[in-house]
Amino acid sequence: MKRFSRRRTSIAALFIIMVSSLLFIIGCATTQSGSAARVRDADMKTVQNCQFVGDVHGTSGWGNLAASAGIQNAKNEAREQAATMGASHIIWTGTAGGYSPYVTGKAYNCR
Repeated sequence: MKRFSRRRTSIAALFIIMVSSLLFIIGCATTQSGSAARVRDADMKTVQNCQFVGDVHGTSGWGNLAASAGIQNAKNEAREQAATMGASHIIWTGTAGGYSPYVTGKAYNCR
């Protein structure tokens, strides 16, 4: 019975460590400036009457188990670039997770 109790304790400890790690990773997503937050996702139909302002890209060091946070960080970086260029919209042309998440996109000004 003691052996079963120790195993249950080990599993519980492992679960707590995993949940804590996940919460830490989620909390590591970068925030974006107000101007970058106003840059919206779009499709070709949305930007058909807009001015193309440039290609943007973003990368993140958060990968593997934190790939979703890494992709969000990469998108935030690309949105910052787009905002600096005066863009109001982005069409995402590439997204990759893995060890080093990155995104690419085309920025447009639709104002």
